[in-house]
Amino acid sequence: MMRRVETGDSHVGEVPLELFQGEAFKEKRYLDRAAEIVFQGVDTLSVLKDEPIHICPGYILSTARDSLKDNGFKTTQKKIKGATQELAERAFISSLVRLGVGDEEWVAEIRSFDSFLDWVHTDLQSRERFVKTGWSSWPRLRREGRQR
Repeated sequence: MMRRVETGDSHVGEVPLELFQGEAFKEKRYLDRAAEIVFQGVDTLSVLKDEPIHICPGYILSTARDSLKDNGFKTTQKKIKGATQELAERAFISSLVRLGVGDEEWVAEIRSFDSFLDWVHTDLQSRERFVKTGWSSWPRLRREGRQR
């Protein structure tokens, strides 16, 4: 998600859940997809190379940060907050609603990691598809289930 602060214009993209599972996760394809989304945002918002870009320091944007720098953009790692963070949260909730997790109110309620994990474990067979199963901790979390 990118937002041009001075105009409020934004670009939202989504890294497919499949890229956080199996071989795609091991190969870290989600990092390349996140970088593609950022560059689509740069194009959509007509960002010039001399404009400062504030980019979240999160790992998922590490390839995007490096690629922006390699392409001559001025970037600064900065915690995203305020209206931009709210927009990102709304986009995340909307993506979970689209995937079938529930309605906006329900998804907002189970937004925390533990609540979401509890929700997954109430119907593991059909809900495991929503989990980043490529994590090394997933087998343990899967076994422990609701006994945590």
